[in-house]
Amino acid sequence: MEEVAQLLLQEENENPMESLMFVDAIQRVGVDHHFEEEIEMILGRQYNCWGKSVCFHGLHDVSLFFRLLRQQGYYVSADVFNNFKGKDGKFLEDVKQDVRGLMALYEAAQLGFNGETIIDEAQELSRLHLSGYLHQNHENLCCQREAITNTLTHPQHKTIPRLTAKAFLHGDLLKSSKQWQKPLRELANMDFLIGKSTHQHELLQISKWWKDIGLAEEVPNARNQPIKWYTGSMTILINHPTLCSPRIELTKVIAFIHLLDDIFDLYGTIHQLTLFTHAIDRWDHSAIDMLPSYMRMSYKALLDTTNHIANNIQNLHGHNPIEYMKAADEHQDGQDGSYIDYYMKDEPKLSVEEARQHVLEMITNEWKNVNEECFRLKHYSSATCFKRASLNLARMVALTYGYDQNQRLLLLEEYVKTTLFN
Repeated sequence: MEEVAQLLLQEENENPMESLMFVDAIQRVGVDHHFEEEIEMILGRQYNCWGKSVCFHGLHDVSLFFRLLRQQGYYVSADVFNNFKGKDGKFLEDVKQDVRGLMALYEAAQLGFNGETIIDEAQELSRLHLSGYLHQNHENLCCQREAITNTLTHPQHKTIPRLTAKAFLHGDLLKSSKQWQKPLRELANMDFLIGKSTHQHELLQISKWWKDIGLAEEVPNARNQPIKWYTGSMTILINHPTLCSPRIELTKVIAFIHLLDDIFDLYGTIHQLTLFTHAIDRWDHSAIDMLPSYMRMSYKALLDTTNHIANNIQNLHGHNPIEYMKAADEHQDGQDGSYIDYYMKDEPKLSVEEARQHVLEMITNEWKNVNEECFRLKHYSSATCFKRASLNLARMVALTYGYDQNQRLLLLEEYVKTTLFN
């Protein structure tokens, strides 16, 4: 680890662009939490030197600079991409031929804010031309086809690092001749093994807890999926030694969300569910007398586990979150369904594909909101962990809702295998 840190600082002094590529590689293999101070120092210096002693000109270099600094919370104007436009306001032809630059531009465009038209144009242009290159049989593109596909499918800013780290380790990084390639690869492999061991140990604790509270036997038709529950907390609170306890506690919360969902969907009558809801509102053991056995046991486990988590938070941080947990959502009317179905009822002339495209545009716009909110947290050092968790929660959406035509979550399955077992 020390060797990587030394090489990182050495590169910054000798070659600013090389240091940015080094930072990018560190983030892509998922070990950036070991070098937060070094990365902040390097990007801070790069930002302060922008337009002065350090200046990048190529599409790849400017795009990488833009993305890394925006990710870190430094404001770089989207106008930097005007340098790649002609007098007619359109991107230059040279840009469209630069495959490496287009991939970097597409990655940078994921950091856009609301109202940045040039970023929207950059994303559409890079997506269009990169997609076109995938259908060409040009000999020079053979070695880049996989990289193009990965860029379009899993842009770095919107993807969980562990999901693409393996491909990067055995692809771009392995082919690199940089001095830091070997020590970074060794560190990433070691960190991955340590992380896998940690996650397996935590998963065993979760499985034991679930077995001990006995709800798998008491509510047999409910989902019994400790691995799936843990995957959520493992991803949101990504590998960090200080987050072991929060990951376990969050997994318990996720387990109860699934349990309650199954009780309402599969088990309870309207009368029983009404009593159950009132009991949860009261948050009191005495409220369970009229409930059936499986509801009493589920309610007691929910109450005990939640109070245990709240007491831990009270001891660590000095405030009790129970009142927030008990607060009712007055706008929750219990109705749910497919947004696409509802949207097509409002817009009957649209096809399913057009409705899906509308949803994708909404997701893109929400990512802009996420980007802006994360950017505002730059000056709050205590919010770093919250920012990372929020981003990872947003990144989880593609994993948990990315069903294929056979209603399988292949991406999630691959992620679980890679992170926990392979």
